[in-house]
Amino acid sequence: MKVGRGARLSFGPSWIALLTEMDTASIITGLQAGALHGCVMALLALALTAPLFFVHEVAGSLGPASGMGIGGAVRKLYGRRSATTLTYISLMAMSDVVGYIAQYSGIALALQLLGLPTILDFLIALPVTVAMAHRSGSWRVRALLLALSIFLVGAVMASAFMSHPVTTCMGYMRMPRIDASFYYMTAALVGATISPWSVAFHSGARRLRVESRALRLEVLAGALASQLIVAVAIMDGAAGGGASPSGIQDLLRPLGNAAPYLLGAAFIGGSLLAISAIALTSSWRVLGAGAKRGALAFELVPIVEGAVAASVVALVHDPLALLVGSMVAVTLILLPQLYILGRVASEEMMGSYRLRGPRALAYWISAAFVALSGALAVIMTVA
Repeated sequence: MKVGRGARLSFGPSWIALLTEMDTASIITGLQAGALHGCVMALLALALTAPLFFVHEVAGSLGPASGMGIGGAVRKLYGRRSATTLTYISLMAMSDVVGYIAQYSGIALALQLLGLPTILDFLIALPVTVAMAHRSGSWRVRALLLALSIFLVGAVMASAFMSHPVTTCMGYMRMPRIDASFYYMTAALVGATISPWSVAFHSGARRLRVESRALRLEVLAGALASQLIVAVAIMDGAAGGGASPSGIQDLLRPLGNAAPYLLGAAFIGGSLLAISAIALTSSWRVLGAGAKRGALAFELVPIVEGAVAASVVALVHDPLALLVGSMVAVTLILLPQLYILGRVASEEMMGSYRLRGPRALAYWISAAFVALSGALAVIMTVA
């Protein structure tokens, strides 16, 4: 699609990277935020389009400018054994585990919605993670998962059409109570909006050079689409009973008896899409560190990360609380990674894409907002 003077709006890696931000964890967090604090949270979700755009525009520019993702750029600039490189690798490993915890929790909620025992989560989650680490480079696999996640989007939009949450919100836009829960859910929305694995995936997904205006249009389109869907989920949650299985069933009642089964399958598909992105960036990181496919390190990393995540989900018997808590944890893990990305993007290796001027100001304000949301959530919860 041509836009302006020769610029093209495409639906390629940037679009897919932004859609992985709109995963099961994002939808569930939106439903719960709406149930707890009303439709005003939808305005916050729409406002988060700005930091989402500025962060992903920088991440998406790294590949065309340098020919490598953020992990490769960090190692090239600072060396394989530098403190910065080791810090980045450890932070990404931690974010992988937190990401898997969130997605496994989403699968557990889906199984509850389907009326199936959650023990199945532990039987399929780890094998699927390992399989994704080996096959997530296949565009056929990602296309299949993307198709499954479309069911998730379709179910959310259909429920909004049937239950008319927009009308409900326009008629009664209550102001949320500014308490610890509000700050906690705000941080959870921020973490669900900007995830470290999606940023890392975006930085490495596009290696070919692309006209900068076209890239920004694609990122903007993806950011708007993902946040509009999350805003609809928030309004769904405000009109219904939240993200618990019983609340979701009440919300979907206008769609008929098959609705819980369709949405349960869609939740699983959305979680698998995010697991694919996490596993792919993890594989890139291991390969970039010098390991080869089939080597012990390459085989062990997804097993260890997935096993740790599965153990946490098994110990915590409330998948909804665990999922939302994981999104809050993401804000704390994400900040140092945004700092490292900003440092890399400011180097001369990015040429005309180098982060500077108003673009740099917008990026660092976005990073500061992430830090502020996470800090307030921790302070108000502990206080």
